[in-house]
Amino acid sequence: MDTKKKYQPTGNKVLLFSGGMDSLMMDYFINPDILLYIPSKSSYEEIETKKLNDLVDSGYVDKDKLVVFEDTLNLKRFERDDYIVPNRNAFFLLLASMIGETLILGSVSGDRSNDKDEIFFSKINDLMDYMWQAQHWTEERKFNVISPYKDTTKTELVKKYLDDGGSPRALLKSYSCYSGNDKPCGVCKPCFRKWISLYNNDVEIPDDYYENVPSTANWIDGLQEKLLSGTYRGREDGDWIKALKKNNTWNKLNCST
Repeated sequence: MDTKKKYQPTGNKVLLFSGGMDSLMMDYFINPDILLYIPSKSSYEEIETKKLNDLVDSGYVDKDKLVVFEDTLNLKRFERDDYIVPNRNAFFLLLASMIGETLILGSVSGDRSNDKDEIFFSKINDLMDYMWQAQHWTEERKFNVISPYKDTTKTELVKKYLDDGGSPRALLKSYSCYSGNDKPCGVCKPCFRKWISLYNNDVEIPDDYYENVPSTANWIDGLQEKLLSGTYRGREDGDWIKALKKNNTWNKLNCST
């Protein structure tokens, strides 16, 4: 980039891309101009990057669309014990604004963080429109921050993807785990939510795919009442009930909250 020239509108559609299952399906449906991966020094970044490269090598990710912002962001010091980094998507979107105006976040129904909801999209859109008004270093740039499948659950999105001819192998090759190990742990929340959506859509999951059987995750014990009332993850709760009944785990859960 010529740092002496003014920034200009690019017309680019940029998808925040992790190599996880949701962003992989978003790429399939939306076909953005740029897949932006932003390393942020997370606990699982090393294996996440390896798995992303595996997707590229397997032909499931177009390497010509992939942009990596190396050595740009370090959020490790703010990572909680549950691996959440508060406001992470705000950092990511502000960086994405450097290379595009239509900025796409791969959130789905059931995501609970405020930096994945409609109010956040609207407010950060307004912030970027303000920050990128015409001034001495930039021409005016107008933004559109979107999450097209925010009202779709993972199970529904996987069904749509498979019905459209998407590859189940690509879904299995995607990586969504907090463990930082080569083999997904199976019992962290990203692993569990991925398992729910694959299992509900009859995707054949190899017996040795997960380190642990997802339905044995101890933290799901006691969730029956919340799931039945739809107060845990909203519409996604029904998908959890369906999967847990399907594999005969539901009646073994402790009903207390």
